[in-house]
Amino acid sequence: LSKFLNLASSGLYMCNYNIVAPTSGLYAKLLGFDPASAGLIIGATPLAVIGSSVLYSYWSSFSYKRALLFASSCCILGNLVYALALPCDSLTMVLVGRMLTGFGSARVINRRYIADYYSIEERTSGMADFVSASAFGMAVGPALAASFTHHPSLKGIWTIETAPGYCMSALWMVYLALNYLYFEEPDRAKPQLSNDTNALQKIEVGGGEQSFEAVDEQSPLVNSRNKSESMKDATRGAVSRCNIPVLISLLILVLLKAVLESLTSSAPIVSRFYFGWGSHSSGIYLAMLASFMLPVNFLVANISRRYDDRELIIVALVVMLGGIVGYLVYGDDSTYSEMKFICFGFVIFVACNALEAPTMGLLSKTIPKSLAKGVLNAGLLATEAGTMGRVIGDFYLSAAAFHGMDKVINLTFEPMGVMVVLSIGIALLNYSQL
Repeated sequence: LSKFLNLASSGLYMCNYNIVAPTSGLYAKLLGFDPASAGLIIGATPLAVIGSSVLYSYWSSFSYKRALLFASSCCILGNLVYALALPCDSLTMVLVGRMLTGFGSARVINRRYIADYYSIEERTSGMADFVSASAFGMAVGPALAASFTHHPSLKGIWTIETAPGYCMSALWMVYLALNYLYFEEPDRAKPQLSNDTNALQKIEVGGGEQSFEAVDEQSPLVNSRNKSESMKDATRGAVSRCNIPVLISLLILVLLKAVLESLTSSAPIVSRFYFGWGSHSSGIYLAMLASFMLPVNFLVANISRRYDDRELIIVALVVMLGGIVGYLVYGDDSTYSEMKFICFGFVIFVACNALEAPTMGLLSKTIPKSLAKGVLNAGLLATEAGTMGRVIGDFYLSAAAFHGMDKVINLTFEPMGVMVVLSIGIALLNYSQL
């Protein structure tokens, strides 16, 4: 049950993150601000995650349950503040509410729990369950927001703009109670070990190999004071040789999250401007996009057995570039069609999600063992890189929107296309080291 609650935290957070996307522009307009503020509202959440991830990475070294309870409490408070911003007529409360929700992101805890207390045999399926829970939350969030359009409104309190806040606050309260009652703190003195925990492990680094004994590899919480100086020298050598592929992996993670965030955050305001879509239509569209995450990840998992990560990365980047080129507006705004918006948006979304798996695979294979332990671990680096990408995407979208809704697509995605081209060039130049 503890494993289920750990995964439920991830799914619930992703639902919470995406549920405001269809209505954030309307909320800003209702408070007397430009709908372009939607990017700021959505972007406030990942901005808070950047700081909270470090806290939770440290806190989870001592207690998972207390960290999860605190994170859930932040989400409850954040959603209530978000919902009460309308009767208080305050955009500041909206932003503070979303930042508190971001501070409640426990994805670093979720990842670390899987890494620490799942056996090697269970870990792959555990990470697959983590991705599935996140994908489910991403799909449910916009769909739930779309359903609120059919609910009666209580003027000034319950509206389609505030309903996500009240709904998610109630769900987090239920989760908090279940977590308090049923989540069991794992015995840190007896982490789950596999038979080959103390086996000699090899790390391939840029074509060479470094071997060392993986002492208690299952848990990065184990004290490593007794490692020999030769072990430290080998680790330092691995770090220096791993810098290039690790940096490229992190840069690609930032890029793909920036593109993905720009796409999902801009979809409601762009579709409303060009096609007159309401919250219901844009919510269904985002839910349909998110529903493709599972089949795409399943397909990539099967293809990855036959092709190298670097090959999949190049192909995904090229497909993403093609999607961006097709997504842009050429000529008069009246020529921009719904079919073009839907189809090329789908191509970009699929390419971004297909790119994440091989990029994370490359990162996991080239990350130094020294970064598998302590606060500054691989999970934290990946979370921070992805979160930074989300922040860049949201705030860049807001800056583009203030130049006019008719310029949002081109001002947002033209620079993204240039960055994709540069990423392809960097990956090709360092292809032999990936």
